[in-house]
Amino acid sequence: MDRIEAIVEQAKALARSTRTWADLSNALFDPVDGLVSRTFVDAKEREEFRKSAVYSELHALVERKMQATGVAAGATPTKSGRFVVRLPKSLHAALEREAEAEGTSLNQLVVAKLAVQLSTLAEERVRPAGRAKAKQKPNSAARKADNLPSHRTRSGATKDVTGARRKKA
Repeated sequence: MDRIEAIVEQAKALARSTRTWADLSNALFDPVDGLVSRTFVDAKEREEFRKSAVYSELHALVERKMQATGVAAGATPTKSGRFVVRLPKSLHAALEREAEAEGTSLNQLVVAKLAVQLSTLAEERVRPAGRAKAKQKPNSAARKADNLPSHRTRSGATKDVTGARRKKA
């Protein structure tokens, strides 16, 4: 079976297994892990493939899925667990430094920070009124107060990612 036959068979299998037309479209045409990108790694090959009848056939599969699931209802893909976040370069650099210092990946660090923050927010929502939150370490509280990571300079001063000096607690 050549690549063209294989891509058609895989596309049909994806059309049967995906829940929405958006999922099918992502599975076929995602620029990073879509079937077309994985099959035709070279940009010139992909460009040639886009001009083919088979490419039109793949789009027809998405159209049929759209008719089956509805344009609006099928427009919401299943969550992939990925999303892009644009950060100021200084914050990105600070997170990278912290991840390196912790011996972990940037992804793991950010996921952990988000999980802690969500857990804290959930606890605050269920805490009975009038009950005080346990006191945190001053440095930790200061960092959470403005949600900016801090770092020590060569002189030992603590600065946040904007370069502002932090007061000692």
